[in-house]
Amino acid sequence: MKRGRVSGRAVEVVGRWVGASLLALVGGCGAEIPGGGDGLGPVASTGDGSGSPSSADSVTTSGTPDPSGASTDAGDPPDPDGNPSGSSDEGSSDEGANEDGWVLVWSDEFDGDAIDPTRWSHESNCWGGGNGEQQCYNDSPEGSFVSDGMLHIVARNESTSGPAVNDDDPAYDPADSSVTLPYASARLRTRDLGDWRFGRVEVRARLPFGQGTWPAIWMLPTARVYGGWAASGEIDVMEAVNLGVEGENRVHGTLHYGSYWPNNVYSGTEYTLPGGANPADDFHDYAVEWERGEIRWYVDGHHFATQRQDGWYTLYQDDAGQMAVGEGAAPFDESFHLILNLAVGGAWAANVNAGGIDPSVFPQELTIDYVRVYECSVDPESGDGCDTIGDDYELVTGHQPPQ
Repeated sequence: MKRGRVSGRAVEVVGRWVGASLLALVGGCGAEIPGGGDGLGPVASTGDGSGSPSSADSVTTSGTPDPSGASTDAGDPPDPDGNPSGSSDEGSSDEGANEDGWVLVWSDEFDGDAIDPTRWSHESNCWGGGNGEQQCYNDSPEGSFVSDGMLHIVARNESTSGPAVNDDDPAYDPADSSVTLPYASARLRTRDLGDWRFGRVEVRARLPFGQGTWPAIWMLPTARVYGGWAASGEIDVMEAVNLGVEGENRVHGTLHYGSYWPNNVYSGTEYTLPGGANPADDFHDYAVEWERGEIRWYVDGHHFATQRQDGWYTLYQDDAGQMAVGEGAAPFDESFHLILNLAVGGAWAANVNAGGIDPSVFPQELTIDYVRVYECSVDPESGDGCDTIGDDYELVTGHQPPQ
């Protein structure tokens, strides 16, 4: 049964939330270099860096190549106060806004009997996410399906062949079967079907467990106006690895930014449920609130982390071929799309906890109850005015551009 069924207007594209283009799973989400961008996974802002590939105290790169395979020469980005992804700017009203001012503008409750192709597309490749993951992604009905009002993404111990590069690589050939990997899974995205700048993204999910599992809920820039990963940024709403192994029970929220790989950096922190509960045992709400210059992370409504623009940056190549530092909230001032995936192994999951991949735990499933995207009715242009601020969140300091 759905929890917190939303009232108010639910439309596929409203206001400044629309479609454009991109890929990559980097640094934090089964990444184009972990997890999200397929980088090497998130890193806490303080502490010993456990649960991530590098110490939180060091300004490190993600250590993975640009997952998109596209040129990093993006030229000068558009005015951040404009609409960098070419999204519709139809405006919105506060009709149907909840008590905090959030208006539902896009959602999938998974109440049908199939994945909605007007909201989601599958990626299909055996690229490995840019960090040695051991799954091929495809649209097999065994790997992703809707039933009982939920989306099911299933990783199976099943040798699978497919393309050697990701779907957005200029060399991508869907008929290519040159790579074979021991696992199969699914990665769905809203690119060109749902792309947003500022707002609240909320996903209710139950996570998989076991050594080698790496579920991710994350976002990548659609137009990549600042160029390749991670100069155009990455927002990891939630990712986790190896839940239940050696007491592992953390989820992570991370940003990836900086310059083009390998000169990218990341910052974030972790969260543990009350009582040390395992996120694989039940459904929980994972959300970010994103306004110009600030991004906040939530689990079950608890605000546990904030990052601000004075702790992130983009260093991109301008039209003159010179490296330039982006202004204002760049790169988190452009439209992003949502990605849901379940990776197996890789540079993060296979190198922490018990190490490697435990084939006996598969199949494993990332189960999604709903996905909801909201716009701030107070100020849709900036996303400001609807913020939910807790009293014990961590302010993640992030990184400064090199001098």
